[in-house]
Amino acid sequence: MALSPTFPSASEVEAFCAENAGKEPLQLRLKKSKPPQFETLLNQLEVRSQMSERFGPLIECLGYVFPPKSKLSQASSCATALWRGRELGLTLTKGSRVWDVTGGSGVDTWGLEMAGFHTLVTEPDRGLAALHVHNARILGIEREVHGVASEQFTPEVPVDALYVDPSRLDTDGKRVYHPKDCFPNPLVELPRWLEQAENVWIKLSPMVDPDEVLHWFPNVQAVYLLSVHREMKEVLVHVTRQPNLAPGRSAIDLYPDGTERYRFAIDPQAQKPTLDHPRTYLYDADAALVAGRGIPTLAETFAMQQLHPDSRLLTSHVLHTDFPGRVFQVDGIHAPFKGDWPNGASVVVRGYPDKADSIRSQMKLKENAEHYLLATVWGETERGFIAARRVGA
Repeated sequence: MALSPTFPSASEVEAFCAENAGKEPLQLRLKKSKPPQFETLLNQLEVRSQMSERFGPLIECLGYVFPPKSKLSQASSCATALWRGRELGLTLTKGSRVWDVTGGSGVDTWGLEMAGFHTLVTEPDRGLAALHVHNARILGIEREVHGVASEQFTPEVPVDALYVDPSRLDTDGKRVYHPKDCFPNPLVELPRWLEQAENVWIKLSPMVDPDEVLHWFPNVQAVYLLSVHREMKEVLVHVTRQPNLAPGRSAIDLYPDGTERYRFAIDPQAQKPTLDHPRTYLYDADAALVAGRGIPTLAETFAMQQLHPDSRLLTSHVLHTDFPGRVFQVDGIHAPFKGDWPNGASVVVRGYPDKADSIRSQMKLKENAEHYLLATVWGETERGFIAARRVGA
């Protein structure tokens, strides 16, 4: 694809961002005199000021140009993109040819290239396709870019794998999560994708149920529930042409550089844990483990009990510092809206009917990062406020 639009140079971007650091976009838009390619320059300023944690490595790459913020809402962070490239490398050999079916912002494409893959990109938005060409040149990477929808394209040279991140915005710009509402629709397109390559990886909404994923897609090899800083980010599905009676399921949390803080294998067949009252320690599993239905596996692995089916909290008299989540030491148990809380507390709700803000307001609690109020349920009908302190980081 020929590079038709021109983009600001690295020096122009750096100068604009330095001159306007800390200024509001609206304030800059009201100026009568604006430099050439003002909107593109403003996009770079906004990304640097608001998304530096997500895109740090690419921001540091002089000359790299980001699309408008509106085109980055679904974009992967550099951390998840780098991890994904390495994960594909466990199946593919270095130098494999990967078709990025939904090029988008290009962050995922970059992650694949950093893992040593040759990329082919389809992107129907001509502006985004041109950005792919520009940024590949800046990165010194050979990237084959086609400004067409993937449904209208068939690679001339065979590919070894496909990566797909379907758009999760409907025609009205509202966010959707079910694959049937995404574009392209992976439920419809998957048979054609598997004609192109043995391995297909599909990125899905963090809201999808991993059990449903197994019904949506045949021949799932693995489901990955990915979080960064314990915040759930995405579900990645690996599909092949071969059936698998026992697909893998893993919850993975990443550091900002894309390396794994932990990887925890979830057994969907694990038995539901026994229930018990709060013991010495309470364990609050990370979001990826909860999303992956990993509470039974955690209880089995660490020999813990669960407070209540509606509360994801696990409990034990034994301290497990390697637990993938937050660990609390119980200081006291109080009836709802009772007890003495002179230092205030951070309020955490797990299965309790009231919201954290409501509890904090009614009890006039000031925020305290060292002391916690865990509003939860246990036994058959018991509810209460547990005073606790965080153990470890």
